Amino acid sequence: MAYKDFKLEDIQTMLGISNFKHAFVPKGLPTFSPTAHLLQELSEASKEALYTEKAKLELIITPIIKELKRQNPDKFSFFSGYEFNVDSKLSLKGYCDFLLSTVANTFTIQAPVFCLVVKGKKDSIYDGFGQCASEMYATQLFNERQQRPQKRIFGCVTNAFTWAFLVLEGKNLYIDTHFIPLTFDEPHRVLAVLQWILDSALANV
Repeated sequence: MAYKDFKLEDIQTMLGISNFKHAFVPKGLPTFSPTAHLLQELSEASKEALYTEKAKLELIITPIIKELKRQNPDKFSFFSGYEFNVDSKLSLKGYCDFLLSTVANTFTIQAPVFCLVVKGKKDSIYDGFGQCASEMYATQLFNERQQRPQKRIFGCVTNAFTWAFLVLEGKNLYIDTHFIPLTFDEPHRVLAVLQWILDSALANV
């Protein structure tokens, strides 16, 4: 069993984590103004066949993460498709779609890791919650073992056009069911939430 095999019910039975619906993303976040570069990338993506998970990951989700990095140079690192084996006995092992660390300009994953982004399985947001939560708990353990604990670990599950945000505090997982939409010409709201998550993480470093 690995991260991708976890279902939300496994998070409680296997890891002892309770989950709750809770709207934790603040209202009225500062406006995030995307660059012309991102808007061009998304415009080009709109003309492509986006039927596969790989296409959506490469043509929409990756440009969004890169835009966050572009507008926050030297503030964090992100790792795409990296193996993140934290605790094999707890099945906390496997590959992460995206893993974000507040340690900038590094070749290796270093604590504190603050956010995981998961591409939902077969476009399903809900089916990705278990995978994301298991990666978030692994991150919590990873940070603690590296003596860089974080009070909150954030997560996101997306099918590229809908983004759901999660936060893990101790043994409590909160899922904000006010999902955020993303369109080719309006990525602003999703980026505003990601910016808030980054700012929150940097404030606790």
